[in-house]
Amino acid sequence: MKSKVNEIAISYSGSLKTNLLPKITSSRCAAELAFEQWNKNNIELQETFKIILLNNANKVKGIYEVSNGGITGTLVDVRILFAVVLKSLTTAIILLHYVK
Repeated sequence: MKSKVNEIAISYSGSLKTNLLPKITSSRCAAELAFEQWNKNNIELQETFKIILLNNANKVKGIYEVSNGGITGTLVDVRILFAVVLKSLTTAIILLHYVK
């Protein structure tokens, strides 16, 4: 009897070429990029945890929201975090957490 299993997929939305991707060269550069991408309407309302996914040249492959919580906290499931990192073939990550 053949076993059947579900197939899990991760996908990118966007079609930017590698040479057009922003490069992270410093912590200030990463912070500026993160703040540009953050929802300004709820940045002080809810705690959020995101990761910036980088390739070998420190170019940004994407930003993934791992967890969105309440006023006083957010829970991060490391299994989800590592699943995204491994399935996207990311070589480096920057962890982003905003708390008021």
